[in-house]
Amino acid sequence: MVKSMEVLDSYGSVDVSDSVATWHEVEAGFWVGNTHGAFLGTVEQNSAGWIARDHTGGFVGKYPDAAEARAAIG
Repeated sequence: MVKSMEVLDSYGSVDVSDSVATWHEVEAGFWVGNTHGAFLGTVEQNSAGWIARDHTGGFVGKYPDAAEARAAIG
């Protein structure tokens, strides 16, 4: 008898469509975002620009300024 296996994604998505994201600069050039206690992601400045990462640490994109990078996440 073959048992089936169900794979569950341990990272749920974060829906920010009806929520306002808040961003906090925790150290120079490093921002973290959340909405109602849910972590949205990070924005970090490096020599190439501003790097946005989602709530799982996945690369979202590279942007010319922090505001655009934050807007890409939420």
